[in-house]
Amino acid sequence: MSSTQSGDDLAKRLSRAERDWQSMQRICHDFFHGWRRVVADHLGEEKAKELEIEFYGRIGQNTGAMYLERGGNADDLERIVFTLVRASEVMGEAAHLARDGDDVLLVHTACPWQDSFRANRIANQCQAGCDNWFRTTAASISTRIKVVTESALPAGDGTCTRRFSQSD
Repeated sequence: MSSTQSGDDLAKRLSRAERDWQSMQRICHDFFHGWRRVVADHLGEEKAKELEIEFYGRIGQNTGAMYLERGGNADDLERIVFTLVRASEVMGEAAHLARDGDDVLLVHTACPWQDSFRANRIANQCQAGCDNWFRTTAASISTRIKVVTESALPAGDGTCTRRFSQSD
């Protein structure tokens, strides 16, 4: 086999893996919104919103626990935010971190969750769940970490920006 053929095979496998991962992201969105619709149909929209926020909180607890179980340092704020940037990227979101003095900003410039919430006729409702996920994840790692949402795409801002700070 020539190196060109093996390179072509690798490119095809990578392309297929990328398509498969994008499909998995859509499945995750469909799963979440299917669950949410069942709750709304049976218990009403207000209860669906309440349970959605609780759902994100439980995921945040697990995320924080996983970070620590894998050897994450509860005092390394930049590493914590970097890990959350990577989690966001894995889910198809465009995100990066920025430093602001001792604080670390997590900045999302695009997010497919907005589209899936819109497609499920609950546009601009994703912020509360995300806010809870970030706060709960941070608190699960260290009660010294504070997270403040400074801007939000669903509110019409250009980014979702969350400021992570650490008290002494």
